[in-house]
Amino acid sequence: MILLDTNILSEPMRPSPNDRVISWLDQQIITDLFICAVTKAEIELGIALLPEGKRKQSLFSAAQEIFSKFSDRCLAFGASEASIYAGIIADARKKGKIITVEDGLIAAVAVSNGFSLATRNIKDFNSIAELPLINPFEGYPLSTDQQF
Repeated sequence: MILLDTNILSEPMRPSPNDRVISWLDQQIITDLFICAVTKAEIELGIALLPEGKRKQSLFSAAQEIFSKFSDRCLAFGASEASIYAGIIADARKKGKIITVEDGLIAAVAVSNGFSLATRNIKDFNSIAELPLINPFEGYPLSTDQQF
């Protein structure tokens, strides 16, 4: 199972989406792909901050269409994820790494569920040993344990 980071979930909404990402998404079994509430919130916030107009309305519609495809596969952040989050952030800080709150929350959801994370931002997550990473922009998993 794979949790999609915000930059992967939002890629199809771009005017010229990356061909590798679109191809990678098309090759996946849709029921193996998940999003989390944090990713949904990041996308909704980005759209909410845009000035009123056609672009905002178009992105809002595209986001709603994407969210509807994941309505039964949008994972929440709960008590077990909170404990995992604390460990992730503490470990990163001990290593001199900074992980944003949002990235830490997303990582905690993935780790809690035993999922890989599909993201472009490998450097933001590579200090989390228990989190297999996939970069669809490069077209391959970054962990030899990850099988498709």
